[in-house]
Amino acid sequence: MALRGPCPTFLLTLALLAACVALILGPGWSLLNDIFRKNHVDFPKTITTTNNAYCNKMMWDRAMYLKYSNTFIHATENDIRRICTTDGLSTEPYWYKSKSPFSITTCTFDSWRLSYNGIRASQKIVISCWNCLPVFYVKSI
Repeated sequence: MALRGPCPTFLLTLALLAACVALILGPGWSLLNDIFRKNHVDFPKTITTTNNAYCNKMMWDRAMYLKYSNTFIHATENDIRRICTTDGLSTEPYWYKSKSPFSITTCTFDSWRLSYNGIRASQKIVISCWNCLPVFYVKSI
């Protein structure tokens, strides 16, 4: 059914303009940031008996079975996001190094035991940012 009335083209244009403005002014959102948070952010840290048990639980719960290595950051999303703006130093295009250390757990797959070994540390991290949002974990230093 076609639109009828004095100005259907004007109303359609106005609706599209309103949708564009809402997208531009809305909160920053990125699918890559969602994936980054799922794969690397665990705050508050999930409680387990050992670092190995932690890694086995997290890698299973987050559906990253058999991934060779992964690092979880135990900080708020806002603290991590600030690396992309005020609390990070640009090292390469889109790469930012944190000015202060973060609590992290690095999980490495042991193919002989078919389980993960976990190492907890406090280190500076390097992440890749896009539109002021973290989208990729690069390394810890």
